[in-house]
Amino acid sequence: MVSLGWGLGSWKAEYKVSLPQLSEEEKELVLKASEAFRKETQRKDVTDEKEARQLSLDLLSDICDKDDLELESDQLDYLSKVVFLQTYGEGFLGELMTDQSLEEIALIGLNKPVFVYVRGQGWKRTNISVESQEYFISLVNRLGRNLGRRLTSQKPRLNAVLEDGSRMHASMPPVSSCELTIRKFGQEPLSPFDLLSLGTYDAATLALLSLAIQADLSVVFAGNTASGKTSTLNSLLSFVPSQERLLLIEETPEISLPHPHQMRLIPFEEGGISMVELVRDSLRMRPDRVAVGEVRGAEETRAFVESALSGQAKGCYTTFHAQTSRDAVLRMRMMGCLEADLEGIDLFVVQRRVSTYDSKKRKIGEKRCVTEIAVSNISDVLRPSAVFNGKSFLPSALSILIDKVATGTGLSRNEINNELQVREKFMRTNSGVKGLEKSFSTIQKFLYGGELL
Repeated sequence: MVSLGWGLGSWKAEYKVSLPQLSEEEKELVLKASEAFRKETQRKDVTDEKEARQLSLDLLSDICDKDDLELESDQLDYLSKVVFLQTYGEGFLGELMTDQSLEEIALIGLNKPVFVYVRGQGWKRTNISVESQEYFISLVNRLGRNLGRRLTSQKPRLNAVLEDGSRMHASMPPVSSCELTIRKFGQEPLSPFDLLSLGTYDAATLALLSLAIQADLSVVFAGNTASGKTSTLNSLLSFVPSQERLLLIEETPEISLPHPHQMRLIPFEEGGISMVELVRDSLRMRPDRVAVGEVRGAEETRAFVESALSGQAKGCYTTFHAQTSRDAVLRMRMMGCLEADLEGIDLFVVQRRVSTYDSKKRKIGEKRCVTEIAVSNISDVLRPSAVFNGKSFLPSALSILIDKVATGTGLSRNEINNELQVREKFMRTNSGVKGLEKSFSTIQKFLYGGELL
């Protein structure tokens, strides 16, 4: 039985990839044309997708002419597409990579269905699987062909950022039985109005956070995996005045902002330039704000806290894996941060991916929502005070946060309370505004007046 290294399964699939079910003869023809493609590209470079597609079609046509095979035009079209996917493109992943409704693509082993995570619907089984380790390795290495990294028996694990910004993790025996996980990122980043319309935050909470960011407070966005921490950080940076200088430090470039004065730094581990060094370099770059994409290790965490504590920027922001504000400070303490230094973090915003259940329809789902906003507690740094518990505001901690906002803005408490009401109404009124660029412009003009730089 002829195998392309992948195939369409006979199981029930909730998500179907639109690839043809090939006959044995068609598979043999595809493999023959694919081998001819590889030989041709060893002699000359194929520089782009258009050229690769044309070469696939030409080689397939040549083979048919030589073997005196006659194909219908539509058959020639779909077989040349399969040859292209077999040799140059992203394979069957091409269709999945371009589907903006997908958040995650997961290959969990050979001869098993590939799964996809559909936004708002959860995990779905596809109709396709990988059948051979050889094809799996070839596919992974094609995905990372421009990154200078390869999956091999000596290096059976690969982490990479693809050209479209997606994160890829792949592994093979002995680490796994062939695993590939791709976390995709939407082409259009979320705006604060999107967070409101999605139900992740309400208007009152966004109004409060807009003032906290304007007041130059340093904020840690905590949560579990895939809870949308970075998307929220990206969104809420729309409240930073457009005339300020932003410094973005990310291992994986994910933050996408309309601010005209922004600078991005990316670690280069092969050259010995780590995230820690870049965070400390920021001390010499006179930023108004510093956003660190994510801190994971002990050194990165200590460097971020040091940056927030130093006051070298008006506000520092990062994302961090933790379930609550207390979990966050305890983890940071375990990573070597001094309790006194943790006072440099003013605010914790905790966002989680939580399960939902519709008892009438008997369906499970999940949603992303803010579960806690907590302000630093000077009397006990390891126990931040909850301002918002996911359902309501708590007066005593809210009062502490308002005092911080008053210090950072020069507004009186009465002015802050009035401003919160005005901003809450503004968020509701503009909840229908779509697109980050339009949302950013609307927010900037309302909060700070005048035209953008």
